[in-house]
Amino acid sequence: MVSTILITGAGTGFGHEVALRLAAKGFNVIAGVEIASQVYALSEAAKQRGVDLQIEKLDVTCEGDRLKAAQWDVDILLNNAGISEGGAVADIPAANLRRQYEVNIIGPVLLTQLLLRKMVEKKKGRIVFMSSVAGLTTDPFSGAYSSSKHAIEAIASALSQEVKEFGIDAEISQKGCTSG
Repeated sequence: MVSTILITGAGTGFGHEVALRLAAKGFNVIAGVEIASQVYALSEAAKQRGVDLQIEKLDVTCEGDRLKAAQWDVDILLNNAGISEGGAVADIPAANLRRQYEVNIIGPVLLTQLLLRKMVEKKKGRIVFMSSVAGLTTDPFSGAYSSSKHAIEAIASALSQEVKEFGIDAEISQKGCTSG
C-alpha cells in the first residue's frame, strides 16, 4: 500500500521540491500551501514534471485549515511550514515574535495533535518536524528563529518518546544537514 504524505509549507522552497519529488516516486502527496495563489503555481510545476499530487490550502495557523486536514487519512506528516524573523531580540516587535512562534511551533503542534489521533487508532504513522542548524546553535540577529527551532527540537524529542508505544515514529530533521 502506498503511503500518504502530508507536507506543510509546500508552496515554496524545500517543501515545494520535496512534494514534487515524493510524488514522482509514487507516494500519495497532499501538498499543503499557505495561500491560494500557491495552489496554481504548484499545480503548474506538477504538470511540468508529469506528477500528480493533491494540493490544498493549509495555513498551519488557521484552525479551520487544521480541522480540514484532520479529515485526511495521512500516514506521514512532514511539518515543514516555517518562517524566519530576523533582527536583534531587543528590537523585534511583539506581533512579529508571536507570528514566528505561531507558524514555527504552535500551528505545527496543533496540526500534529489532530492527525495523531488517527495514527494512534491505526497503530502506525510517522511525524517529521523540519528544523535547521539554527535549532542547534544560535547566531546574533536570529534569536527569534533559533528559539523557535530549539523549541521544535524539544517538542519532537518529547513526542518521539510519548508515541513510540503506539507504533508511531516522531523525529526531527534539520534542513541543510546530513543524517546518518
